[in-house]
Amino acid sequence: MERNIIDRIFPVKYRFYELLSEQARCNYLGVTALYDWVRSRSKAKEDELVQYVKKADTVRMKMEDDLTEAFSTPFDRGDIYSISVGMNRVLKYAESTLLSMEAFEVISNEIIIKMLKNLKNGVEIFLEAVDQLKSNPDASEDTVVKMRNIHIEIEKLYRDGMITLFAGKDPMVALKMREVYHHIKDASSNLEETVDVLHRIIVRLI
Repeated sequence: MERNIIDRIFPVKYRFYELLSEQARCNYLGVTALYDWVRSRSKAKEDELVQYVKKADTVRMKMEDDLTEAFSTPFDRGDIYSISVGMNRVLKYAESTLLSMEAFEVISNEIIIKMLKNLKNGVEIFLEAVDQLKSNPDASEDTVVKMRNIHIEIEKLYRDGMITLFAGKDPMVALKMREVYHHIKDASSNLEETVDVLHRIIVRLI
């Protein structure tokens, strides 16, 4: 019993920085697998995405278990929970993008590829920021503007894509493509919200 109390006060077994980095890495690898899949339709890349979704879920559940047990955390436990949930939503929308494209038999186009390339860049920068959060939060802060600019670019691509769809003559094609565009935009929107949580953490650490 005494050992448990000490563990809760000095939570050496709770690796919140490492778990956040591990989840951010799953997000990056999962979105990268999706980006590769839309260009190749490779079953191997589809399987990779599913694998990283499952792994990220495992990391997130571990994080939540630790949050309920730990007496103290390196920064606000609400922020730890929010950033983990936000990352999870990004990857879930990535997965739903693939599932929608398969279900609706949507063929990749330039807008989809460009949107996903930007999303991939965004989660890669996010991973870099999380990796530096403990040792160099100042460097993490430098990435915030870059990630917000990426979201702006994805929204612009979304609008451009929708303009083209509405100018087309096949409403069913437009509905199917709009569904895919929207999943990617939702992934980007959740990444932007998660970046806001990350920035709040950074400001409190500096």
